[in-house]
Amino acid sequence: MAAFVQLQWLLLTRSPRLLATLFVVPLYAVVFFTTVRSYGAPELAGTVALTAFSMSMWSQAMFVAAEVVDNDRWDGTLEPSLLTPNAYVRSLVTRVCTTTALSVPVLVEVIAIGRVGFEFPLPVHRPGIALTATLLLVVGTAGSALLVSALMIIVPVGRLLQNALTYPFYILGGLVLPVASLPAPVEWVARLFFLSHGAQLLRDAMSGADGSHWGDFWALLVLSVVQLAAGVFLLRRALSRARRGEARLYA
Repeated sequence: MAAFVQLQWLLLTRSPRLLATLFVVPLYAVVFFTTVRSYGAPELAGTVALTAFSMSMWSQAMFVAAEVVDNDRWDGTLEPSLLTPNAYVRSLVTRVCTTTALSVPVLVEVIAIGRVGFEFPLPVHRPGIALTATLLLVVGTAGSALLVSALMIIVPVGRLLQNALTYPFYILGGLVLPVASLPAPVEWVARLFFLSHGAQLLRDAMSGADGSHWGDFWALLVLSVVQLAAGVFLLRRALSRARRGEARLYA
């Protein structure tokens, strides 16, 4: 696993464009914080910080982590890897998790921008809850990236679907608006999505809200693990189809 992590880090450092999301999203945070200060609504600063972080993590997974398989395809390493599919799946899971986890520093970065640049307090009243929720969000988001990777193997035009996997999920994940404020049918769907529970836990951690958080915690834990398991399962199926010649490796 250490070797897989090192491999993915080398690939990322040799292709700085893959880290573009991590540098662009904090600039969005500057725009968001400026808007909050202009309208005199400092109480929204915490929501802005969490939204910028969660958007960064999700977009990093959809546009970078999910392309690990596609990059291997064009580098000519995918076909030899099909000879040992189990080892390749372990490699992919480790590399995708590594790439997704690179979005975690954005949370610290955004909070620092709000505190230093705009003098918003942005306290984290419950750091334990914030850390646990962040780690589980990485697991669930990595699982989503694996699902997209499997889709890109099976469907030749899978890359074209990536844009459709961003903004709708910002709403379903409760990143733009709290899930409770969504219309009833959409709210029911959103509560089946791990990102909504993670976003709520992060909000509670920053605000120090009283009450039990176990409901959101267990929902986030179960849904994140299920998402990762589904991603691994479908990726195995996709690689098996490619190995049998039932999926085109090149469009």
